[in-house]
Amino acid sequence: MPYELYYWPGIQGRGEFVRLALEEAGANYIDMAREPNAEATLLAFLERTDLTHPSLAPPFLKDGHVLVGQTAAILLYLGDRHGLAPKDPARRLWVHQIQLTIADLVGEAHDTHHPLGGDLYYEEQKPEAARRTKWFREERIQKYFLITPESQPA
Repeated sequence: MPYELYYWPGIQGRGEFVRLALEEAGANYIDMAREPNAEATLLAFLERTDLTHPSLAPPFLKDGHVLVGQTAAILLYLGDRHGLAPKDPARRLWVHQIQLTIADLVGEAHDTHHPLGGDLYYEEQKPEAARRTKWFREERIQKYFLITPESQPA
């Protein structure tokens, strides 16, 4: 039975990390966002009331009766099932920690283009985006990579 991967059609976003893991594992899956009537299918699935542990928002992965939401949790699940993460618990937790940090970084990078809100187009917030991006580049991103201003290339 193939996995079913759900995310918003046309917006791979966090679902792309899951899709890449499924591809790396050679797993059999259906990318539901690329199926006909993908948005209607996703909305219908989100409205189901028969799920013991419903996912609150995409992306999510359905594996038979198991439903896993949130990119990092899905990757933890797939990593264990397909040997994509270390078997040693401490090392596996460290890999999970890296994924959580990547999720934080991606969220902050996204916010550089939408500093006033995701409901506004980038063009509607360009001056604020330029200011936020400058701050992100000069102050924030280095914290993710433990880079000091002195160690950055000129």
